[in-house]
Amino acid sequence: MRRMGTLRGYVIAALAVVLWWSCLPDPLEVRNIPALKPEIVVNTQIIPDESLVVFLTKTFGALEASDDSDPFELVDAIAVNDATVILDGPTSSDTLLFLGAGIYGGLTLSLNAGETYTLRVISPSMGTVRATTTVTPRVEFESLSLKRYFNGYDDTLMQVSYSINDPEDRNFYMINVQRLTLRDDLAERLLNPYVYTRVIDDAEYNGMVITDTLHATPRDYAPGDTVAVFLSNIQESYYNFIKLRLDNRVGFVEFVSEPVNYPTNVEGGRGFFNLHLPDVRVFVVE
Repeated sequence: MRRMGTLRGYVIAALAVVLWWSCLPDPLEVRNIPALKPEIVVNTQIIPDESLVVFLTKTFGALEASDDSDPFELVDAIAVNDATVILDGPTSSDTLLFLGAGIYGGLTLSLNAGETYTLRVISPSMGTVRATTTVTPRVEFESLSLKRYFNGYDDTLMQVSYSINDPEDRNFYMINVQRLTLRDDLAERLLNPYVYTRVIDDAEYNGMVITDTLHATPRDYAPGDTVAVFLSNIQESYYNFIKLRLDNRVGFVEFVSEPVNYPTNVEGGRGFFNLHLPDVRVFVVE
């Protein structure tokens, strides 16, 4: 397994897929009651060059989507494209650029652990929401290796062996493993991305070296595939949010989800505003 240099385009696309996975809203359950007003769903990410990307979608009714829904039409229907997105930081306020399909960005930040930021979203069609978060410290892999793993059932998974030198304070981690591709079916990839996610609570390992091996899907890794592995030190509230999503996802309807019982730090909306700086490693499968 050989590690590649910086592949900025690949990594940005991968982070976009991971984040669409996080922010697509659940259909709101309808049981003979008037339809609820749609709400803005927020999700954010800092890509490795410290550019901020914000994804805005809206909740929708249970009868508006199914496993047969066309992903292009669904993305078009739930993206919030008329918003003004403002980031208020310790020393300045900046307006993000609209990049299309509910995506806002173009803002490069110089982040420091412990800094607090507020995100404001103003949409003529959807209303106003806001959320505040604090930048979490960056934590890097102590060691990381990848190889293909045959599980005996005609499946080839990606075996990821890693170690993390865990700081002594309480930490929560998210590891994402994704095969990178330049295929054209972007909308379908956004709705059904091949992203393996694991979250870790360091309660049992506080201040120790965390060492483990995971076997990541999809089940058809082949020589020449490009694979990215992301390690993010995240807030406990975001850990709870992601863990609940992982525990509850079953099919398509659950995948495009944001139910009312999920935790959120968005005032007046749903989703999550978080700022964490991932350690990103990119490999080519041998």
